[in-house]
Amino acid sequence: MSPNCAKVGVSVQPDLKKYEGRELTVIAWLWARTVKSPNPAFAHVDVPLASTFMLSTKKGKEAYVEPIIEGDSYRFTVKVGRPKDPEAADRGTKSGGSHSSFLCLLSGTPLPFEYLRAEAKAGRMGARMMAIVAEGDRERVYLPPTPEMEDTAKSARPEWKPEVEINHWPGRTNVVEYGLTTFGDLFTDRQLVALNTFSDLMQEARERVKQDAIAAGLADDGRGLETGGTGAEGYAEGVGVYLGFAVDKGANYWSSLCSWHSGRDTVTSTFGRQAIPMVWDFAEANPLSDSSGNFLAGINQSAKFIETAPASPAGHVRQADAMVQTISTSKTVSTDPPYYDNIGYADLSDFFYVWIRHSMRQVFPDLFATVAVPKAEELVATPYRHGGQKEAEEFFLEGMSNAMKRLSNQAQAATPVTIYYAFKQSETTSNGDRSSTGWETFLDAVIKSDLAISRYSQKLWIA
Repeated sequence: MSPNCAKVGVSVQPDLKKYEGRELTVIAWLWARTVKSPNPAFAHVDVPLASTFMLSTKKGKEAYVEPIIEGDSYRFTVKVGRPKDPEAADRGTKSGGSHSSFLCLLSGTPLPFEYLRAEAKAGRMGARMMAIVAEGDRERVYLPPTPEMEDTAKSARPEWKPEVEINHWPGRTNVVEYGLTTFGDLFTDRQLVALNTFSDLMQEARERVKQDAIAAGLADDGRGLETGGTGAEGYAEGVGVYLGFAVDKGANYWSSLCSWHSGRDTVTSTFGRQAIPMVWDFAEANPLSDSSGNFLAGINQSAKFIETAPASPAGHVRQADAMVQTISTSKTVSTDPPYYDNIGYADLSDFFYVWIRHSMRQVFPDLFATVAVPKAEELVATPYRHGGQKEAEEFFLEGMSNAMKRLSNQAQAATPVTIYYAFKQSETTSNGDRSSTGWETFLDAVIKSDLAISRYSQKLWIA
């Protein structure tokens, strides 16, 4: 049987009789992280950290995981229909709401987050399969895990994993607190094997495209994209860029930070927001399925862009420091600057950078010369990077003032400079007043640049 298929038996789930003996394509494998129970009687047992046992909450199609406790062990089975205790099923092994701590499945002993952090950092956090989601006849089929499926997943041995460290920004990259300190730690071994395989195939694909282009009559000038090549070599590398985007799209759906959405019956992506939060029960998508998280989704998105993008004139991208650049000289400028401390752009970009660098470093050696995304000069108010909140604010103010001054001096005088600044933050001062440091600091930088802030100004319009 293919490791991407699940064979249906009806001894446990009679409702699946119409699928008896059939092999169904797996959409996702659902896992719960585990730690040793803090209860001395069960200290040898890896207990699950499940934020919910619900698999599908669609009306009339409900399905859920039911843990079966057998002495000092347990196993998972799948039930179809509305659970007898909907609140308990929705709660999983949590003690209460979504932000509450977990309980030991066997003893009910509390599992405080401090305990989870200590166990994870000691290397004692694992994972156990809770359920399998397969593609039925125009429906999702939920199956209990099998030892073979779990053993297959855990037998994967990746040849390479990203070792770039995740910078700990409290509230933004909380995975670091639970022992996931590198970007490679965010993926299961099987996910790493998949990403390595697709990345390595990019080189073969580029060579195949090049040979096909030559056979179709495109001249081979021996120059790649980085040196302005427009022949077969450049064409093949251009196709390779879009294939690299598809791999990065895959990474967004192939990490252990993707969850299962019981309302939509689908895998969610890693980045539901601009952060890398901890996910306790995760969905491992099958990249070879036809459902969410499959590899062709990224290919199709790239193809749609190519179909609608203008074929000419040629586009060119330049990267420059906003504080010293000359690109804006006599130009009409429209810009979307960083939002103070709302988004850790560079820190989060490393999630994608490590994979596209792995597949495209040969094509763009200068662009991917650094192991990680440069961060020191990034214009964001990052406290951990500058020694504190006050120092981060001063860095942002000085840098943004210089950048805005540059625009003021160089931009086309006949048209306004438009700035899109969608910062959202409010703080309460000691006397109860509401304030927003991010807005005040940004507006201070604009004023110091000699730009006039007015909706009706011919020089600047802030939307």
